Amino acid sequence: MSETFDAVVIGSGLGAATAGALYAKAGHSVLMLERMESFGGAASRFIREGQVFETALHETTAPRDGDVKEEVFRALDLFDRVTFVPVPELHEVRATALGAPFTLPHGYDAIAAAVADRFPQHAGAVRAFLDDLEHIRHLLSLTAHRGGLGWWVRHGPEILSDLRHAGRDFGRSLSEMLDRHFGADETVKAALVPNLAYYHDDPDRLWWTFFAVAQGEYYRHGGYFIRGGSTVLVKALLDVIRAAGGQTRAGRTVHEILLDAEGRAAGVVYRDSHGGLQTARAPIVFAGCAPEQLADMLPADRRAAFLAPYDGKTRSLTLMQASLALTRPAADLGLTAYSTVLVPDWMTGLRDLKDAAALIGDDPRPDRLPPLTVVDYGRIDAGLPGPGPAPVAVAALDRLDNWEGLSDAAYVARKTAWLDALIGRLDREWPGFAQAVRLSDLATARTMAHWMGTPGGAVYGFAPDAPAGMPKPPTKVDTTIPGLFLASAWAGTGGFTGVMVGGKAAADAAL
Repeated sequence: MSETFDAVVIGSGLGAATAGALYAKAGHSVLMLERMESFGGAASRFIREGQVFETALHETTAPRDGDVKEEVFRALDLFDRVTFVPVPELHEVRATALGAPFTLPHGYDAIAAAVADRFPQHAGAVRAFLDDLEHIRHLLSLTAHRGGLGWWVRHGPEILSDLRHAGRDFGRSLSEMLDRHFGADETVKAALVPNLAYYHDDPDRLWWTFFAVAQGEYYRHGGYFIRGGSTVLVKALLDVIRAAGGQTRAGRTVHEILLDAEGRAAGVVYRDSHGGLQTARAPIVFAGCAPEQLADMLPADRRAAFLAPYDGKTRSLTLMQASLALTRPAADLGLTAYSTVLVPDWMTGLRDLKDAAALIGDDPRPDRLPPLTVVDYGRIDAGLPGPGPAPVAVAALDRLDNWEGLSDAAYVARKTAWLDALIGRLDREWPGFAQAVRLSDLATARTMAHWMGTPGGAVYGFAPDAPAGMPKPPTKVDTTIPGLFLASAWAGTGGFTGVMVGGKAAADAAL
């Protein structure tokens, strides 16, 4: 069977769903094909014994006041469909070197005051650090909403000021900026950047400009959770496609991208839910997957040229996450923050984070556990229903090769050992925690690779490394195949904001 559409969307992650929704809203017929039996990719949830667990979202930024998602939400009328719940504070950090737990608030003034109170010797440095960061964040936010000549006249002085500051450090790494302001004091760095693992596992490689834009929004306005979980946002995007007359089909795997006589995208061949091959013809294809996967769908003689623009790019980190249901609220067990980062004693600085993922390749040792991010959904109105208190998530760095080559029995044994080790670590921090766990599940890097379908299980597309030479555009949706656009984390950056921006850029390019 053959059908014809204006666009075919491969995958249903946030980037692909954003591109498809914007294209459908503009009056085009859209077909979305998802290989799994449910939509959303990483942005989804699962249910065990009646308890709803979120698979991906800990916190994101709200689409307002210059946040780059705002334009997408306005274009698709999503504000009434998605509720953002504010997170009380950014993070609580627990590390032996810090002494008492340190709470990182949101808001530049509040952050500066908290750091100055705990680290008075850095009172001036933290202000300068935040100022450097804000110039970059403000510049991107401002130019993303640029207008005509009158707009440039009004905002020209601000842009010039931002450019003077941002240009000086444009290509630097996060480590270079932290060292400039705080020297060798690793405790203040851990307090100020406890969520480094949300971006990268090596501050020497993490691009400062990317960090400033992403972290700047969290510092400025704080984090937010989508009530009901990330699947609520995906459903809202898919509803836009359907309302415009488009179709969304799960359980369909794309095998081939069709090209016309001139080498342009002309549609796809996919396997339907009954195992039969079907053809969907369209002059536009939005791809919510990695370039490596797309190359395998192209004619053999087009693959090398297609992959050439991505030579030298490294994949992002991947994660493992434990999902825990409790018999008692986590607050009753001693958790005092929505998000708590537990820094192990073996880490003497942020640069040690690059060694954390490899630990999962061995049997767990209490003195060699990775840093953990512990999220208590019970601290907010998360909208994750279940028969008991709201669940807790525990995330750590992982690598796919930690799990490769294992038999099924060995995989289950190591997975069980690590799940027990993570719960044990929480029990040592908050006595009684282990006894309160009534249900547990662990998603490893192997789980991520299977569920997301990404090479190496990478959760954020390409790593946001500092550029070695002249920086390239942060978002690149065009490919060597006219009409084929990347609409995922692989188009630019990961995270909820990054993939939606990539999806919007893909739709804009197609339009």
